[in-house]
Amino acid sequence: MRFIVVGVLGALVYFFCSYLFLTYTRLPAFVSSLLAYACSFGFAYLGQKIWAFRSVTPHSVTLFRYALLQLFCATFAATFTQVFVSYSHLSPLLLSALAIFFTSGISYIVSSCWVFVDSPEQQDAARVPDNSQVNSTASMSYNRQYWRVILMGVFWLIACGLYIYLYYYMPWSINLYAGHDDALFVWLARSLVAGDWLGDYSQFTLMKGPGYPVFLALTHQLGLPLYLLTAIFHSLAVSFFAWTLYRLSQSRVLSILLFVSLLLLPLAISSGRIIRDQIYPDQFLLGFSALIFSLFVAKTTLTQCGAAILAGIMFAWLWLTREEGVWVLPSVALLILFALWQFWNAKRFKQSLISSVLVLLLSFFCVHLVFQLINWQTYERFIGLDIKEKNFKAALSALQSVREGEVVSHVPVSQVTFPVIYAVSPTFAELRQFFSTDGLEWRNHGCGFYPWACGEIAGGWFIWALRDAAASRGYYRTPRMAADFFSRVAAEVNQACADGRLNCKQSLISFMPEVSQDEINRVPETLEKLLDMLLLSNFSANRMRLHSGIIGNYPDQQWVMNFLHSQDRFIDQEHFIVEKSDNRQVFGRYALVNKHAEKFEIIISDAQGKHYPFTLKQNASQAEINHFYPFTMQTSCSNECIFSIIVAGEEKLHVQIPDIDQSYNQKQALVLGNMQVFFDKVVTGSKQSLPVVDVGETTTLEVRKLIFGVFQGVLPVLLSLGLIAFVILTVMAIKQHSLSVLYVLSAAIWGAVLSRLTILFLVHISSFPALEKLYFMPVYSLVLIASSISIYLVFQLIYQQVRADD
Repeated sequence: MRFIVVGVLGALVYFFCSYLFLTYTRLPAFVSSLLAYACSFGFAYLGQKIWAFRSVTPHSVTLFRYALLQLFCATFAATFTQVFVSYSHLSPLLLSALAIFFTSGISYIVSSCWVFVDSPEQQDAARVPDNSQVNSTASMSYNRQYWRVILMGVFWLIACGLYIYLYYYMPWSINLYAGHDDALFVWLARSLVAGDWLGDYSQFTLMKGPGYPVFLALTHQLGLPLYLLTAIFHSLAVSFFAWTLYRLSQSRVLSILLFVSLLLLPLAISSGRIIRDQIYPDQFLLGFSALIFSLFVAKTTLTQCGAAILAGIMFAWLWLTREEGVWVLPSVALLILFALWQFWNAKRFKQSLISSVLVLLLSFFCVHLVFQLINWQTYERFIGLDIKEKNFKAALSALQSVREGEVVSHVPVSQVTFPVIYAVSPTFAELRQFFSTDGLEWRNHGCGFYPWACGEIAGGWFIWALRDAAASRGYYRTPRMAADFFSRVAAEVNQACADGRLNCKQSLISFMPEVSQDEINRVPETLEKLLDMLLLSNFSANRMRLHSGIIGNYPDQQWVMNFLHSQDRFIDQEHFIVEKSDNRQVFGRYALVNKHAEKFEIIISDAQGKHYPFTLKQNASQAEINHFYPFTMQTSCSNECIFSIIVAGEEKLHVQIPDIDQSYNQKQALVLGNMQVFFDKVVTGSKQSLPVVDVGETTTLEVRKLIFGVFQGVLPVLLSLGLIAFVILTVMAIKQHSLSVLYVLSAAIWGAVLSRLTILFLVHISSFPALEKLYFMPVYSLVLIASSISIYLVFQLIYQQVRADD
């Protein structure tokens, strides 16, 4: 308590000094923070030594230790401040408060276990008469424990710092023409920031949850770059899980290995696209960790309730981020049932039921209640996501149940089915013009994936086409009008099915069209593709992107960069205007190391391997600095072009030519045999925001390739051993009639993997291509966790058996 008082007073001194220097002087942030620390140094040292810890060690010892500690803290705070001043728009007030929070935590830990470790209170507590050997052993154990804490803290800071740095320089990607995905989330976030809730009501307002728009709005409000906040959120989620697992297993090795692997995983699998799947795995991990902590780790009612509240809020946020949140229910239910069984045996069923389970459910439903109350106040209807609204689901189910002609794979309502539905449903017939003329573009979206469905509205797109069709008739002006419209459609179609005017076959799942016989025959092939996706077999590190990109109108590009505080990832090209061209031009410089010339070959190809001609112009008569000569290469390849250079029969360079204009700030030349090459820019002829490619981007790409290679090699082995280990554990559990918490935890996570893969499999064979890495992102982290815990438990079982035999 004394340390807290002195710390608060010392922090206030630093706070006001730092704020005054940053606000009313022109000193750099680094110098301002150092001066602020100098002002508070004397006060904090004397207060902590004389009053807080009452240390009797001479000043020559404690002052030196304290100076070292404060030097480290000052450097940390100054670097922290400078980084955030350079890469964020935080106010001086908030920036100073954040610096205080982190440096105070570091100062407390080190002061208590090293600087003032010889305080009289500690000496008296350790002093036992006539037992000096015990005192010495206890003191050594005490010191080792605190040094272990320090080392773990330093390791945690370094690991998270490196990850945040690397993730910040991930390629930035957003498609502002994707009105149902990227663009939708950004526009909803803009409405939240403007205080307009989710904007005027339309078919887009509540078709997807506001979970990710809330995160984007938080990014804007905090003044942090999007990727910086995403990386911090991931670091916190992984750290909390690793700490909870350590509290549960008491295994540092298991916790550290999972912490490192989970921390680095997004660098290997993330595409960098600004979409809700970037935070979805961390939402689950944080909510699941909080649930585990509340059920199995927390010792007091207060901590149980606090963790349960966090779990409920995180699961509610996850539920409002993606629509298929039902896949988490089996694992959550398994943990809760096992915990309730343990509570019953421990004769604390009622207390734990209230403080953990009921608080979890209450916080979960409170979030949804608040969401629907705001919708009721704004749109005059107590509603959540209207894509899950009962009348819309009933209408969709009724339309997809109609059978006319042969079933077309991945087509919920075929073109031959529309006329027969129009004949029995006057309400649905109002949409005839949209589906016949105005909405013809919806017939093309699935054509690239399902050639047999060209001219049809494929499964994954019919749900959006139906909503657009209703909006074209004015039924999406309010939620009530939309609900009434779909209610009439469902009633008319179901009545026609009931009296035999239509041939109908209801599906068990309203959003799932009937699976054709062709897809059933292709199940083995689909399962093989699912396994390849799970093991990252069909991916190559060479296809990882270096450059960032924004697809959309130029003014919208500029606005999005400013809104998400990511202007530094792109070059301001407000006056950059060139004539549109189908050619790609690569500008650079080259130099020969010596006069000995090596044969080299340049190949320009696309993703299918087709080669394209090119022209190479070089001006050897005009030498630039350091004797590098300019060159220009032009090719007619226009999409996903690969640039390869082969020297002496060996491929030395294999990179993708960006599809948008891009400038490079290359620090070192590429050595290609006898040549040194600098690439300056790529010109495509379209007006775009040019991404920055600097040391951060190139370093991140190389590290990502390395990490991807490790995961690609480890995942098959880890998954195989993990499944074998889990089978062994299951047999042993049945044989011994006993269940450990860690075994149930691994079973719950394996269940989550299975339920997630099952949903993706069903969606893939019925609606749209779901076997994509984007949708597998939660699965990869869960496979790492489940496999590692299962293998650890088997090793623990073997170790215990060996000790028992000894």
